[in-house]
Amino acid sequence: MIKVTPEATKAMTDYFKDKEKLPVRIFVKMGGCGMRSFGVAIEKALPSDEFHEIDGVSYIIERRIMKQYGPLSIDSDGFSFRISGNGIHPPMGCGTCGYGCGSRGGSRCSGVCKTCENPCPTGKRILARRKGHQ
Repeated sequence: MIKVTPEATKAMTDYFKDKEKLPVRIFVKMGGCGMRSFGVAIEKALPSDEFHEIDGVSYIIERRIMKQYGPLSIDSDGFSFRISGNGIHPPMGCGTCGYGCGSRGGSRCSGVCKTCENPCPTGKRILARRKGHQ
């Protein structure tokens, strides 16, 4: 099962507004500090994929990944997508990777700016952009 929030559906719809609607692949990737997280890419389906049509958007994911990490939830903060599942966590920062909030105050970044209590400069820009779109 895949759950897609209204914010993520809007972001997907906006992206495909003037483009050919190809399936959105959900995949597992290695992030900063060796943490596993999910990613999305626009690709064609393969025979080993599951296919999910949700609110007019086609999502594809390898069956083995869905079996291991499902159910999945897709959310968006208006800037990027956050995908969560069983055993997969948002990217975490230690100060040496792309989510390097640790070097800006010593706190670890959850990678979810929407709910951060003490956003870093990048998070503040993302939150300001979100407020401008409401």
